[in-house]
Amino acid sequence: MSYEKVLLINADYPDSHYEYAGLPVGLGYVSEALTAAGIDNEVFDLCLERDYDKLEKKIDSYGPDLIGYSLFTFRHKYNYGVMERIKRSHPGIRIIVGGPHLSTLREKVLEDCPAVDFGATLEGEQSLVELCLGHPHEEVKGLLYRDGEGKVLYTGDRPFVKDLESLPTPRYGKFDLSRYPKNMNIVSSRGCPHACTYCPVKSTIGRMLRVRKAESVAEEFEYWYKLGYRDFAIADDNFTFHQDRVYEFCDLIEKKGLDGIRISLGNGVRADKVNRDLLKRMKQVGFYYLAFGVEGGNDKVLKHIKKGEKIETIKAAVKMACDLDYYVGLFFLIGSPYETPDDLKESIDLALQYPICESNFYNLIPFPNTELYDWVKEHDYFVEKPEDYLDWASHWVNRPLFATPEFSLEERKKAYRYANETMRKHTKKRYREFEAWLAAEKLHDYYGLKGPALRAAAWVYSMPVLHGMRERLLAYMKTHRAKKEAV
Repeated sequence: MSYEKVLLINADYPDSHYEYAGLPVGLGYVSEALTAAGIDNEVFDLCLERDYDKLEKKIDSYGPDLIGYSLFTFRHKYNYGVMERIKRSHPGIRIIVGGPHLSTLREKVLEDCPAVDFGATLEGEQSLVELCLGHPHEEVKGLLYRDGEGKVLYTGDRPFVKDLESLPTPRYGKFDLSRYPKNMNIVSSRGCPHACTYCPVKSTIGRMLRVRKAESVAEEFEYWYKLGYRDFAIADDNFTFHQDRVYEFCDLIEKKGLDGIRISLGNGVRADKVNRDLLKRMKQVGFYYLAFGVEGGNDKVLKHIKKGEKIETIKAAVKMACDLDYYVGLFFLIGSPYETPDDLKESIDLALQYPICESNFYNLIPFPNTELYDWVKEHDYFVEKPEDYLDWASHWVNRPLFATPEFSLEERKKAYRYANETMRKHTKKRYREFEAWLAAEKLHDYYGLKGPALRAAAWVYSMPVLHGMRERLLAYMKTHRAKKEAV
């Protein structure tokens, strides 16, 4: 059986950090792959619409025979409900799920949600194309499906795409780009070769690092530059892994005359994969924001999570970035195996040493198929059941999922509050700069933003990773001010 029309749906995650409607790059790649194969497809972004009735109207008007649903694990039960509603109203339409949730939990997704007919694991572009073209289910690698008796079968992992140049880069022809922040996300590599115990990389993007050529990445930047984009975010986990490639990329950005661009690395870079000369060269062509996944404040903690870095290497890299006037963000974990409250204090003290713009401390989430998950389960340290917390656990919720003899549940809750409040005070300079910007535009007076409300708005919109929102905020507020003054 083949499928001629595919509706791709980007999932919604109500009342969460994920409500921010950024352009879904993964779905962009899937849409581009379908288009390249001659398969008709459309996109519906629930993060933008947040209206099930509009989704129903889209399904009725477009008439797909297959729906592709991209999904995170967070709030997956809510999205199971959405798919079940779709199946009840359109029982003849098949549903295939992809994304990190499916790649992590595999067969369990189809077992828990009867509305799901197929699953595409790992890099699902080609699996979806082959399914649509009518290849026999058992011959489509990376496909989960049900046999005639309803049993869930899996064809086995599809080999990772080694040549990323063979994949068409997203042009988002099926997306309404005017509804997204004018900040283009670029993916220049896939995979991560490191073995951090808490990371589900093996089940999602794989440990084989594959990179696009510098020329290909620069050409993608140039394409969007000609369309008026100046703000870019590289969504890689290992952008600086091959430093020669980064130097070549920087040279090409200069050669192409892409002046005035701003590039952030919000997913983070490894401290052992940068040096002063590299960071200086990157700054020259528009890189302005770097995040480092520090995770722990001393070598003991880093060793237990198999970070593969020394704390002195991390400190040196953070100092270099700050000295070069980058906006710097630091990420830390709370309660790693064998970490104590005193160890965490070293993490806080480390962050306080530098003029960073943000620092976040997160309670660890043990994901299935990770070494951390197995370790917590083996020692019976769970304080929340995995079948429950996987639906609601988030880095922005202070509800620890496990506790250890070295770091109790109550200590973890207190540590989360204390660490993040301490860092908010430490980084207040950045949102004060934005308060000044609001004042210069006379926007805070117009909207009555004072005291806590002004500080909250300044904090949110001064975050470098959301810098694309600043332009939209300014345009929105000016437009509404003009309408009010006209009245």
